[in-house]
Amino acid sequence: MVAAFGHQYSVQTVQKAIQQSIDSGSSLRGVENNLKWEASAEEVKTPCFSSVRSWLGRIGLYELQRAKEYRSDWVFIIDLTVELGKQKCLVVLGVSQQYLESEVFPSKRGLKHHDVQVLALEIMDSTRGELIEQKLCELTTKVGCPVQIIADHGSDIEKGIKLYIQKYPDVVYTYDVTHAMALLLKHELANSEKYQSFIQKCNQCRHQLQQTELAFISPPSQRSQCRYFNVEKLINWAEKLLKCPIETLLKLAETSDPDIFNQKLIMKFGWLKDYQEDIRIWSQMVMMTRALEIQLKQNGINQESLAEFQLKNNSTFLDITFPQNIWLYIKTEIEQIPKDKTFLAASDIIESIFGKYKHFSSRCPLKQIGQMILSICLCTMNLTTSVVKQALENVRYIDLKDWSSQVFGQSMLSKRKIVFSTLDNDAEFV
Repeated sequence: MVAAFGHQYSVQTVQKAIQQSIDSGSSLRGVENNLKWEASAEEVKTPCFSSVRSWLGRIGLYELQRAKEYRSDWVFIIDLTVELGKQKCLVVLGVSQQYLESEVFPSKRGLKHHDVQVLALEIMDSTRGELIEQKLCELTTKVGCPVQIIADHGSDIEKGIKLYIQKYPDVVYTYDVTHAMALLLKHELANSEKYQSFIQKCNQCRHQLQQTELAFISPPSQRSQCRYFNVEKLINWAEKLLKCPIETLLKLAETSDPDIFNQKLIMKFGWLKDYQEDIRIWSQMVMMTRALEIQLKQNGINQESLAEFQLKNNSTFLDITFPQNIWLYIKTEIEQIPKDKTFLAASDIIESIFGKYKHFSSRCPLKQIGQMILSICLCTMNLTTSVVKQALENVRYIDLKDWSSQVFGQSMLSKRKIVFSTLDNDAEFV
């Protein structure tokens, strides 16, 4: 067992606790109970959940503050995450173009968490474009000027990147393909009265069937946010249900009266036939956007991307305007890319890491950005024994506490406890 100077528990115990939390998604108390159960036969002392939380913060802070390599071929992946309160968190992930060309593109895969590094994590009260530009310039002095920045077209981020590129005109700004395709679908479908009535019918149908024998074929639930990232769920459901033989449904429903069951199907799903032709068009739109996403995520984007996409997607389309919008997106992006170069086209990796962070933050009493934001750094780390030992010996608990106090100030939960634990019950709110 390896020991870290000044620590009661072995480095392997800390390493196991962190990996259970980050890789398996276990809660802090869940990690505490897992370690107790594993050590029960040996009757040794195990860490409590607060120790695990401290280790998470300290190792995450170590990774955030660790000096990153100065390079001329960084690719910056940028986004903002938001919780309760006025603060937002600007995250900049980095991966080198050399690594993409040698490891990622030849494997025809997307980025994994351990492929990237957290180059910057900034808690900001305001995310105006000028402030985003300032943070990018500060980062450039530390790690070097990137060859590419990839992000969505959020107004603050887009403005900040464009201001930054005025100072560094050789940097390529790529619009993330996932967001671009979702926006194209949104422009087509949000303004379509037929599609809006379709999703309303789906909602009504779902509520009507929840407690009935037809619940197993009810429409899937719809997301309140980012719904155009998941359009295919509803469309695939409608397509498959329209094609499903009535005999299959009768067997699954186990009804004793086929005629009555058939009448119920017509009553509850007969409206789908009014949308049959539209569903076919919507399905083509979704298939075309997903085909481009798969192509660019696996192969990257280069001068041949448009020709490759047109060659593989040359089937007759019911509405020529939509594919032309996709071609325009590809053409706009590849015009910036040098010949014989392949660049990254998707920022999905940062969304994935944000998803993991939100899994942790959802357990907090109030969803405010706080110390758990450092779990973003942990997601990208290769947690070897030597790295964990070095982190524990270089970042103390007092360092973590000072950083949290300086960055976040007094937490919302702390303020709430003060308000609701007042002893003066006779005081009046003015």
